[in-house]
Amino acid sequence: MEKHLLSKSTFMRGAQCPKSLYLHKKRPFLRDRLAPEQLAKFRRGTKLGLVAQRLFPGGIDVRPRSYQQYAKKLMETQEVIHSQSHDVIYEAGFQYDRLLVFLDILAKEENNWVGYEVKSALKISDTFLLDAAFQYYVITNSGLPLKDFQIIYINKDYQFDGTLNLDALFNKESVLDRILPLQSFVKEKIEESKAALELKKSPPIEPGAQCTTPYPCDFIGHCWKKIPKEQWPQISYSGEEFYDFVDEVLKLVKVV
Repeated sequence: MEKHLLSKSTFMRGAQCPKSLYLHKKRPFLRDRLAPEQLAKFRRGTKLGLVAQRLFPGGIDVRPRSYQQYAKKLMETQEVIHSQSHDVIYEAGFQYDRLLVFLDILAKEENNWVGYEVKSALKISDTFLLDAAFQYYVITNSGLPLKDFQIIYINKDYQFDGTLNLDALFNKESVLDRILPLQSFVKEKIEESKAALELKKSPPIEPGAQCTTPYPCDFIGHCWKKIPKEQWPQISYSGEEFYDFVDEVLKLVKVV
């Protein structure tokens, strides 16, 4: 199996800034040190995904434990689908045209497959929709039709009283009608990213809003090095109250 060129995270990076993608792939040693707040955010998201799996009990986990397992887990996903041995797959893997995704939850409902992506957030953003659109693009082009694609996120009206009701904690919302129109845009961004990775040196993109939107880039120190430091973008990490709430949920379900 041919090694993948773009994953979900690198696609999203390239969509935000092709230069960031190039540096990530070709010059990783120029990366800034990851802020503790960012690292904690990534870990929360992973752990919350494990909690959301409990909405779909009885599934099989094909999560790769390292990049060396990617090919094995892609094959395992296909085996489970074709053998119909499980109706729920956690971290189902798909590859198409050197694009790789591992979907949080794949569930068979009324004899049709539905994809679910879990987000540690209170609402669905445009960034989440692009993320979902990329996953839908790869999965369906790899040969598996999806009846629907939904995003699972935190219910902002949930009242936490020390006990946990997972069905009330999470919202499940179909985004299929919003990601289908994005399929041509996804393909365009894929081609842009692939072209950027063919360059002999990084794309000549000047520092700007893309350095912090939608996510802070980890090459700010490199790209802004010729600009006075007082003019560098200020990175803030808000939402402490929300993150404290998520941490309490994780402790309660013993995902730490």
